[in-house]
Amino acid sequence: MSPKNREQQAKTRRSHELVAGLVVLMLGAPLCFLFSRAMADGEHRRLEAPLRAMLGDASFEALSRGEKTETNYLGDGLSAPDFTLTDQDGKPWKLSDHRGKVLVLNFWTMTCQPCVEEMPSLVTLAAIAKARGDFEVVAVSADQDWPSVQPIFPPNSTLKVLFDPDRKLISGKYGTRLFPETWIIDADGVIRLRIDGARDWAAALSISAIERFF
Repeated sequence: MSPKNREQQAKTRRSHELVAGLVVLMLGAPLCFLFSRAMADGEHRRLEAPLRAMLGDASFEALSRGEKTETNYLGDGLSAPDFTLTDQDGKPWKLSDHRGKVLVLNFWTMTCQPCVEEMPSLVTLAAIAKARGDFEVVAVSADQDWPSVQPIFPPNSTLKVLFDPDRKLISGKYGTRLFPETWIIDADGVIRLRIDGARDWAAALSISAIERFF
């Protein structure tokens, strides 16, 4: 074969390889896009799963669309009203002094059976929070004082309990009508989530929901 023919064959082969490469690229690009999109959608669903489970599908979908619902709240447009209450040791506790950490704020009362049933999970969550150091748990009681509620707490409880017997905070500033009610406030003092009703706050699902607002 003459040098001229060999050169022509090489050019033809390179041309075929270029066409084949373009075909592979044209076919592969949409597949890569679809794969990347599927991975992103999967990660999004993984992140929203804890909140969806805690709020329920209907409430989660409505709140995600920016709609208001009769129960629960999800958003980032409300600042938590500041307050100072007395804790179980008789010391003042002020909300704004605890900026920099996510706060789990629970409103409850001894006359609310679901509140009492939920409380052990909050005690456990408080112990987890203390060990981790990146969030805090506070239970605000509508009861009179520590002796009124002490019997339901274990001796080694690290849960911070505050008292609002006249409900100026609970019903006034925060508008709570039914117990229990739990608020998640981010490190900047913004209300991110309100959960109406009792939950198992020590469950991995609940902790994952709290971690979303770190």
